[in-house]
Amino acid sequence: MNKKDLVPVIILALLIPLWLIFDRTVLSKFFPAQSPVAVEQPAEEFPETGSVADAALSEAKPTAETSVPTVIDTAVPADEIVKVLENDLLKIELTSLGGGIKSATLSQYPEYNEKDSGPVVLDFSNSAALAYQGLAGISARESLNIEKSADGKSVVFSKTWNSGVVFERTLTISDNYLLTINDRFVNNSSNPWNLPAVRLLSGTMENPADMKATKGISILGVDSYTVGNELNYWGKKLSKLYKEADKAASIDVIPEGMSNQQINWISAKNKFFVQIISPKDDSATMALLSTRDVNEKAVLPETITAVLDFKPVALNAGETKNVEYTYFIGPKNYSILKESGNSFEKVMEFETTGFFSWMNWLMEPSRRALLWTLNIFYSVFHNYGVAIILLTVLIRILFWPLTHKSTESMKRMQEVQPQIKALQEKYKKDPQRAQQEVMKFYKENKVNPMGGCLPMFVQIPVFIALFTVLRNAIELRYSGFLWIADLSQPENLFAGAFKIPIVGWDALNILPLLMSASMIWQQKLSSPGVAATPEQAQQQKMMMFMMPIMMLFFFYTMPSGLVLYWTTSNLLMIAQTGLRNLKKKAKEA
Repeated sequence: MNKKDLVPVIILALLIPLWLIFDRTVLSKFFPAQSPVAVEQPAEEFPETGSVADAALSEAKPTAETSVPTVIDTAVPADEIVKVLENDLLKIELTSLGGGIKSATLSQYPEYNEKDSGPVVLDFSNSAALAYQGLAGISARESLNIEKSADGKSVVFSKTWNSGVVFERTLTISDNYLLTINDRFVNNSSNPWNLPAVRLLSGTMENPADMKATKGISILGVDSYTVGNELNYWGKKLSKLYKEADKAASIDVIPEGMSNQQINWISAKNKFFVQIISPKDDSATMALLSTRDVNEKAVLPETITAVLDFKPVALNAGETKNVEYTYFIGPKNYSILKESGNSFEKVMEFETTGFFSWMNWLMEPSRRALLWTLNIFYSVFHNYGVAIILLTVLIRILFWPLTHKSTESMKRMQEVQPQIKALQEKYKKDPQRAQQEVMKFYKENKVNPMGGCLPMFVQIPVFIALFTVLRNAIELRYSGFLWIADLSQPENLFAGAFKIPIVGWDALNILPLLMSASMIWQQKLSSPGVAATPEQAQQQKMMMFMMPIMMLFFFYTMPSGLVLYWTTSNLLMIAQTGLRNLKKKAKEA
């Protein structure tokens, strides 16, 4: 392999597993994230009644000087009261404090990878999900009246102020992970009333207790989908937002360009679970809240919260303002999200955004097809490790003509290296003539100098798509294979028993070692044997060890399901190359 082939091969190897890292660390310099705009927290004050004109002209949030009418609703409980709504999939604890969700139990998903583990519980007890900010009397620290319906499918929260204004929230559970909410602000007074700018918050999402962040890969995130069908994955830009905020301990921002964008829905998610709030009348804009681990040198977000911001509304006497929305809380499972409607499946990040959005016509269908095929194999063999291996075999079969052509072309290039070197030496004083003679030689001998690389580049979208699918698939969570306890995580054998300096590895992961060894084996089989020149010998040696070592560092903390795919792919390539070499020897004998 000559120098011209070496560079694209290295770039190719980096692009396949590190698409997201490449996007953030290289392209982000040329397409920087938009600067965040700080969002002031609305004061939790109940405004006085006033003129409709005043409300229409002003979007200012209430101030501390605003008087707070006394609540005269004697039905309001003094202490917290909790009601429960549940179906076969979901159990919701609703608290009278703020009229929101205290916790959500996902009965189909175990909390830990243990036989007797209880179900996953998303705990929002510190700040109830769907609680309002900006309106005294219904904040997360204030109690509301709470009543459960006779059929057990809904709960009604209510509160009345002495001004005659009534707040009423009806929350209804369906037979899946979707809830419907109807908030009513009723002005029963004889005067106009100004509903101030308020915020509606999702529950705070954290990383799963047994999950570790992987460099360059976002686990926590907020996604927004606008009325104009603009999709943004803000989790990818959290590090950038923190840096622009001087690495503050927490941020409360509206990404630039989003302050006036009406939101179709907004989500808050970790690697496997998600909350999605979708207002019916598309009248809200978005913001995001996050905290980070201040003890870490790098930016490591610990929590994320999605925010819907509502503008002030003026209500005349007797008027009612309805705020209707749906709320999904459940797994990041493509089929479940798709069935819930409103394009909720976009939180899976199957779509390509930003600079590479032009590739989405190919990437999104590829990811869906790969996930569908993976689940088909699982339905037959009931093991995702086996399913990944079979999916890898299928991909290798589909791309065999391309990889075969690539291998043959690279071998042919290696065979003609002595002639190429001779031409370059003959015309070394005239580089232009040397280039012309080399190209002429290629043409006369029917050698394509890019024939070894172009077929590989054609496969990049599929490899990137599979990388995304295996990284995000909740199906792999706690799925075991051989000695691997969880295909969604590194193997983490003997975790905490040792720590390797500099790289910081504190567990043994066998698959990345096997993967690197298989790469060295593959390089050895693919090498032309005796080098024509010392320079070529050096290149062969560098390729044989440099790439496997580099990929070992990249893949060591990757999910084991992804490493299983890459290792299997290498072994199949070894088999293909070995078969080719045997046929060649038999032909020469």
